[in-house]
Amino acid sequence: MLNYPDLFGYFKKARVKLWESLEKLSQEQLVDDRGLSFNSIKDVLVHTIMVEDNWLHYRYAGLGPNTKHTFQDFKSLADVRPYMNEVDTKTAKLFSNISPSDFKKQVKRTSADGTTQVYTLEQILYHIPIEVIYHYGEIFAEFWKMNIDAPYYSYLAYSTGK
Repeated sequence: MLNYPDLFGYFKKARVKLWESLEKLSQEQLVDDRGLSFNSIKDVLVHTIMVEDNWLHYRYAGLGPNTKHTFQDFKSLADVRPYMNEVDTKTAKLFSNISPSDFKKQVKRTSADGTTQVYTLEQILYHIPIEVIYHYGEIFAEFWKMNIDAPYYSYLAYSTGK
């Protein structure tokens, strides 16, 4: 069985390395519309946090479809950090309370067209890290366009404590 806390631990450690690189960008480089999936590098980063928050702490928790935050709430990295820390804390609490039977619980998502998809928590726990790593790659590609080294961090390095 997949160790979900370990997988989430990996992408959060990768985020630390990404964050260190993001701190070296100018505010302009961080927030300029670059035509990415969520316009700016900052917005792509915020999206990765919202994905986790929306799926685990709103949809799965039964609190509604989405966080009330918007991309406009975050003007800088300093604005993102408290939200990121809040979501990390909520996720750690979720993992400390989750039981094997919870993996089969349903998580519903209603699309813009009104259709509803139903997933299991287990599917969502696969989806979130894959989605996050996908978007980290998108940020890395933008770094390369800017002639900035991307902070690659493999799972194998993480799993061996390097």
